[in-house]
Amino acid sequence: MSKQLNKVGIAWLILSALSGCTTNINGDFCLLYEPVYADYEHDTPETVRQIDRNNVVYDDLCAN
Repeated sequence: MSKQLNKVGIAWLILSALSGCTTNINGDFCLLYEPVYADYEHDTPETVRQIDRNNVVYDDLCAN
């Protein structure tokens, strides 16, 4: 039982230390996000798909 509590305590300390290093960003997604533009000559097809997918989400959520 003591070893289990020790492991839980160590895990809690590690997670606490990691959470202290994060930055909390609060705000409206539509005010924070900026559309990304693909470089069709140099970006990979997968990167272009990811950029396009993110921009579609932006358009759907933030259309005026």
